[in-house]
Amino acid sequence: MSIQETRNLWEKFKAADQAHDAEAISAMYAEDVVFTGTPLRGRAALKQLDATFYAAFPDYRREYLTEVIGDDTIAFVHHYTATHTGPWFGIEPTGMRLDVTGCSVMKVRERHFLEVQIFQPDIMGALRREANLQLVRRLVDAENAGDVDAYAACIAANAEVWVNGQQTQTSREGQLASMQGSLRAFPDWHRETLSLTCDGDIAVLRWRGTGTHLADWAGIPASGNRVEFHGTSTVEVERGLMRRIWIDMDMAGVMRQMARTDGSP
Repeated sequence: MSIQETRNLWEKFKAADQAHDAEAISAMYAEDVVFTGTPLRGRAALKQLDATFYAAFPDYRREYLTEVIGDDTIAFVHHYTATHTGPWFGIEPTGMRLDVTGCSVMKVRERHFLEVQIFQPDIMGALRREANLQLVRRLVDAENAGDVDAYAACIAANAEVWVNGQQTQTSREGQLASMQGSLRAFPDWHRETLSLTCDGDIAVLRWRGTGTHLADWAGIPASGNRVEFHGTSTVEVERGLMRRIWIDMDMAGVMRQMARTDGSP
């Protein structure tokens, strides 16, 4: 191809990209197009990638900052903004605003794009991290509101829970029953988030909880005492839900507070 033919293809691509027209872009891909650095291969796969991206980020806008066009190669620096308002690759909408600068190289063969390679920050990792943080926040909010349905919506059906190294639950139903029992014992329960971090699909919540002990809990009859809990919850997320939860807390301190009879704090 001549440089002018490559440039013409490039201009068509930019116009379709600005119009969010995945169908028009797919017609420019070779049947055996490759998205280098990913498992995506073929026109249909890249069309789906483009279409789902445009749907998940409807306000997406891209600027082309620098372009270098050869006979069979296009290299460019780009900047785009977009807001994550729809599901994308299993990640539920986070409302996260992307502001990304990167560069791309596209190889051309017979008036079609044969290979696409993009160099930019890991936006999928950033979105997944934000989604996981929001999941933990929703669980805490649901627990504090006593909203069983919202709580259940955060947990996988086959969820596993460990407390201080001992497995206590092997299902969502079991964890819901535990949560409801705790709320009966501490009807004014409130969990305060002290810190929340996430690395990949592992989130760590450091928390402080307070509540008035008004019913049997852990075999201890209602004391009427105000009790303060301190602990850390480590959460593993799978497919957007909490699959495993490890809770470590000062159980001995909690027991002492429930057992006291002298009114001391």
